[in-house]
Amino acid sequence: MEREELIKRIIDEKGEKAVDDLIKLLDDEDTQIKEIVSEALFKLGEYSRGKLVKEFKRRLSNGKKNDITLLYIIDLLSDLGEKSIVKDLYSTLSLYSFEEAELIIYEALAKLGEGEKVYDILKYFLIEDAEKKKFGVQAAIALSYIDKPEVVDDLVKAIDSGDYSGEDLDVLKKALSNVVMGNSIYYGILKKLVGEDVEKYLGDEYDI
Repeated sequence: MEREELIKRIIDEKGEKAVDDLIKLLDDEDTQIKEIVSEALFKLGEYSRGKLVKEFKRRLSNGKKNDITLLYIIDLLSDLGEKSIVKDLYSTLSLYSFEEAELIIYEALAKLGEGEKVYDILKYFLIEDAEKKKFGVQAAIALSYIDKPEVVDDLVKAIDSGDYSGEDLDVLKKALSNVVMGNSIYYGILKKLVGEDVEKYLGDEYDI
C-alpha cells in the first residue's frame, strides 16, 4: 500500500482514536514507520497536539539521553507551531551528544520564532564548521525558517564556497528560495549580491 493511502486510511478509519497508538508507534525501530506515523500525527494535529505535548514533557522529565523518539516529537510540535515548548526545548539540548540531534532542536526553535537566538550557531554549522559538509545542509534548512536578511548572504556564500555539490547544493538553493519567497525584500538583496545570476542560486520551484 502506498504511503499516502496508508496515512489516509489511518485518519479516515480511526481519526482521533488512533492518536494514542500512533504515539506509541513512534518508538518503532523502523524509520519508515516512524515517518508514516509522524505524517499521520501531523495531519491529526487538532487531536494529537495536546497528547504530543504531554508525551514531550514526560520524556523530558525522564531525562533519557539521546532519545530519538523525542526528536520526532519535537519536530512534529514545531511543525504544528506549538510555542508552549520553546523554553523546554533549550533544556533538551543537554540530553543529546550528537550534532544531528542538536540541529533538529535548533531547527524547531527557528520554526517557533527563536531564530535570532539560534542564528549564530546555525551559521557556524553552515559556513565555518570543519564538518560543514556533514551538517551544513541541515543547518541551511533550519536557517530558511529565520526571517533575517543576513541569511541570504550566508546561503549565497555557502553555495559559492564549493563545499557543497549534487543534492546537497540543490537543498541549499531550495533553502535560499524559501527565504526569498518568504520576504519579497530579500529578492532585491539577493540580486545585489549575485547580479543577473539570480536564477542559478534558486531552486527549480522558484518562479521569478
